[in-house]
Amino acid sequence: MNTPDRTTAAAFPRYAAGKVIADNASLQWPGLYVRRYRFPRVVDRFLVPATPDPLISCGLAGAAEFREREFGDTWVTRQIGRGDIFVTRSKTPYEVSHSSRVGEELEIIQIHVAVDHWLASLETVYPGKGEQVEVIDFFGRNAALAYLCFACAEMLSSGTLGKSKRIADFTQLIASFLAEKYTDATSEKPDFRGGLPIRQLRKVEDHVREHLEEEISVEALAQLVKLSPFHFSREFKQATGMTPLQFVTRERITRAQQFIRETSRSLIDIALEVGYTSPSHFAKVFRRVTGVRPTEFRSTL
Repeated sequence: MNTPDRTTAAAFPRYAAGKVIADNASLQWPGLYVRRYRFPRVVDRFLVPATPDPLISCGLAGAAEFREREFGDTWVTRQIGRGDIFVTRSKTPYEVSHSSRVGEELEIIQIHVAVDHWLASLETVYPGKGEQVEVIDFFGRNAALAYLCFACAEMLSSGTLGKSKRIADFTQLIASFLAEKYTDATSEKPDFRGGLPIRQLRKVEDHVREHLEEEISVEALAQLVKLSPFHFSREFKQATGMTPLQFVTRERITRAQQFIRETSRSLIDIALEVGYTSPSHFAKVFRRVTGVRPTEFRSTL
């Protein structure tokens, strides 16, 4: 099937690589397109078309190594599991692939907010400026948004009809949440109650990924966003669910997995490339994060 660059939320499942195991179409939820997907263990790269309707994806079960990129650009690799959130209103298609270990096949819920409801919500939150506001892509953890996604999954599985007031209230709540939390109109606000602002978080994440082979301290990361190490660590964990050093470790092991999978380089070279001067320490951390030693990981490929 040829995947178009753009499609509608209604047609979106035609181009998804997963199996739809629940859909709200028959429940007639006004303003939302909600599907629960189950994916095979390995999903080769496929093109995801853009939609005018904002999209929220949330992991419900299982786990996967998830890779995405704008078409022809560099791959970005992340680990995704229950509670991990992806928000976008991409204007261009993007490529995705992912793989899971046996028995950990990924299930996600995807929520598209219908474009008319989205624009109405923007106009309510930003009177006279709604058309100028853009969604900022986000990947990470947000406990409140994950809770809403879990609640949505429960209403979907229980067959809640669209005429229920809960659905109308939920639609308004989810649209307002996106407008207030994940748009360029709010990204510069230092709302530390909800963790680091998105652009500060992106700055830290980019720095870590560009300097994995170097020593990375909490103090240096805090300095990037002009916070004290204590304040930075608290807000970083609130935004991501991880401490800064847990994030660094995850990114190092994710990069190592990529090198093992895509190159024939020695494990010692790979360890040095991702910031581990001791091969034994690298092997220990790799096993703690992935459940297997680097040699075992390579032998399964």
